[in-house]
Amino acid sequence: MSKGQQPMVGARIPHAWKDQIEGICHETGKTESQILKEAIGKYLDRTDLDSVESLMKRVASLERQIKKLAQLVTS
Repeated sequence: MSKGQQPMVGARIPHAWKDQIEGICHETGKTESQILKEAIGKYLDRTDLDSVESLMKRVASLERQIKKLAQLVTS
């Protein structure tokens, strides 16, 4: 791949998603590639690894607390 060429990714999707993408293309005049790049970009902007890590820590803490409560209830 040359330096100027962007990498390509692929995925299998449900037929309903494909139909929705085609509908969006028809309504907006954009290509499927443009729609998918926008969708992935929006997802990546919202996915902050620090916040995901923080959330995982909070979930782990809640799970420990639930385990302690369950022990109290069954005692």
